[in-house]
Amino acid sequence: MTAGQKAYEVVYIDKFSDMASAELARENLRRTFGLNDHMLSTLSCGMPIVVKKGISFDEARKFEHAIKGSGGVCWIQEMSPDGSFHERRHDARRQTLDRRGNFRGSSILPDRRYGMGRRSGDNRSH
Repeated sequence: MTAGQKAYEVVYIDKFSDMASAELARENLRRTFGLNDHMLSTLSCGMPIVVKKGISFDEARKFEHAIKGSGGVCWIQEMSPDGSFHERRHDARRQTLDRRGNFRGSSILPDRRYGMGRRSGDNRSH
């Protein structure tokens, strides 16, 4: 990597709808990348895991293709300048309780919650 190029990372998540496809993907990943049981259990935690970082986009595409070819779920994202992992699920959009921003009086089923929410930032009342 030269100084002018952007660095990318490949993020894997163990997200499957059924156990059969999960086991098949894990076995394919074991064969493709030569993973041991400890590495597979780390990948199977259900959280996003950075499997490769600080690489070019072309290298990241190769890793993505190999993981998806093995049946895994992954994506490529640009690395932050300080090298830390950016969790996409911590955005402000996920922290707001009501994304509509207004009361739905004309809806078929009006809002059922009339009290305060569990979050400290929820100060809206009906």
